[in-house]
Amino acid sequence: MNKLLRRKHLFLAPLALTLFVTAGLIHLNFPKPMIEISKQESALNLNQDIFKFFSLGNKMLMTDLLWIQTLIESDIEHYSQKDLNSWLYLRFHTISELDPYFYQNYSWGGQYLSIIKDDVLGAVNLLERGISYYPNDYKLLSTLGFTYYYEMGDYKNGSKYLEQVMDYPQAPSFYKSLVSKMKLEQNHDYDAQILFLQGFLKDTEDKILRAKLQSEIYAVKAERDLICLNRNTGGCERVDALGNSYVVKNGKYHSTQAFRPYRLRRQGDSKKDFVTTFE
Repeated sequence: MNKLLRRKHLFLAPLALTLFVTAGLIHLNFPKPMIEISKQESALNLNQDIFKFFSLGNKMLMTDLLWIQTLIESDIEHYSQKDLNSWLYLRFHTISELDPYFYQNYSWGGQYLSIIKDDVLGAVNLLERGISYYPNDYKLLSTLGFTYYYEMGDYKNGSKYLEQVMDYPQAPSFYKSLVSKMKLEQNHDYDAQILFLQGFLKDTEDKILRAKLQSEIYAVKAERDLICLNRNTGGCERVDALGNSYVVKNGKYHSTQAFRPYRLRRQGDSKKDFVTTFE
């Protein structure tokens, strides 16, 4: 038995040495595959209750440290899942739990999640939380309104938040027109839309803005009237906003002036042509 074991050892020792040398040569002469781990997989997000416990009354210090670490670690990898589970959203949420009045967490975090990370749901959730503490803040309200409108195509909520700030001194003049278009997209209330635009026209003396508003009033009224006339629904107005009568061509009512339909432009839309009729 001992002789047999010694023979096996004599056979295995050279084999083991050969395998060891071969492994060493492979290690030295062949590139090793790179193992990449995304920030989403490697980020550490502890439960906010644990942070609160260990902060022991030093929440401000813990918040500042966590904020600085978040800025340093921020990545640009898009997050397509709509489950409020991106590492960056969870980090911002933890910071908001530690210090609910940390304004930069909402203003910067909301924009970063929406624009850079493409985590629109996380951005909306964070911004709405921020507005619960800063209910009249222009930047948070306008960012949330545009996120709903531009990123989600949600005109109801988009107009809701932008309408709150459209009369703020820092709000650009086009906000009113944008809110007006979003409301029209929701329910096609032409009469209310015309009244809104007419009120806006009455309140401004700017010549360029007045010309734009007049063309928009013409477009909304013409669309309403031509749909009514061509569908023969009754009670239709037969003159446009300039006082010109609609004319019949090839069995359809047309406006004497071409107009661009009063619509919101979505991403990917082609430029809409001018028209003279609607059905």
